[in-house]
Formats: sequence, structure tokens, C-alpha cells
Amino acid sequence: MTKKTAISLPDDLFREIERARKRSKKDRSTWIQEAASDYLKRKTMQEKIDAYFEGYRRIPDADDPDFMAMEKAWLEDAPWADEEWPEAPADAQGD
Repeated sequence: MTKKTAISLPDDLFREIERARKRSKKDRSTWIQEAASDYLKRKTMQEKIDAYFEGYRRIPDADDPDFMAMEKAWLEDAPWADEEWPEAPADAQGD
């Protein structure tokens, strides 16, 4: 099942989306669906990573005091470490 929706976009963002969409040779609906899906996957992954570290901040691993430093270094070298992770718009966060 699918739902239709109308959204408003700033002119610059709309032009950027259209350029990217045309390069990908996808229709607008498919491109927006894939972009939203990718964003939600990244957001979920970032939330899991944040929760993971928060757990160790609250209850550090008593057996290995360097564990957090090693984990942080590993994540900084992860394949996605250099990617920018945009913040969700305030109205999308339920504010």
C-alpha cells in the first residue's frame, strides 16, 4: 500500500534533488522513497551507536578501562566515519 503526500521544498533543495534524480535516471517518487529510506537507516544506526556508547558511559567495562577508547577509534575508522549525517528537521523529531 502506498500513500501520496505533498511537500514544500526550498527552491535550492528542489533543484539539487532534481539534478541528482535525473543523474540516477529514476522517477521522482522512487528517488525520494530511496532517499528517505536511506536517511532512516542512517538515523537508526546512529541512534544505536549513540545508545551503545551511552551504556558504556553509564556502566564502563571494569575489566578493560581502555575499551571505550578502542571502540571510539574503531568507529572513527569505520567505512562510514567520513560521511556527513544530517540532523533531522525539528518538525520530523516530533517537536
